[in-house]
Amino acid sequence: MLLDSFAWMEYFMGTQKGEKVKRFVDDDMQLYTSPVVIAEIYSKSQRTDGNAQVRTDFILKRCAVIILDENIAVEAAKIHTENKVKTPGFGLAASFILTSARNREIKVLTGDPHFKDFKDAVIL
Repeated sequence: MLLDSFAWMEYFMGTQKGEKVKRFVDDDMQLYTSPVVIAEIYSKSQRTDGNAQVRTDFILKRCAVIILDENIAVEAAKIHTENKVKTPGFGLAASFILTSARNREIKVLTGDPHFKDFKDAVIL
């Protein structure tokens, strides 16, 4: 399972959705993350409460990082191109996260409504 930025922020904020994420984090299953998620969590945390380094360190200890390469980049661009038209606000970051998960044949755990039509997503 790849936890996206939405899932991690819910976890760190201790919300009801974050409690669902906690079950995955506390389990001993292999979790994954993307460098894009690290960047988003760091930026959001730095802007809101200054806990950026603590949070990213935690994620990096708990998750394997899926390395971005040219294949993931091209596939992300294709997903972005296809979905940007039919889903306003569908971002390139979401495309990278989805492509990274597909690269490992795993699902994305998220609450982001942009993922609602993807079979590769588990919506909180």
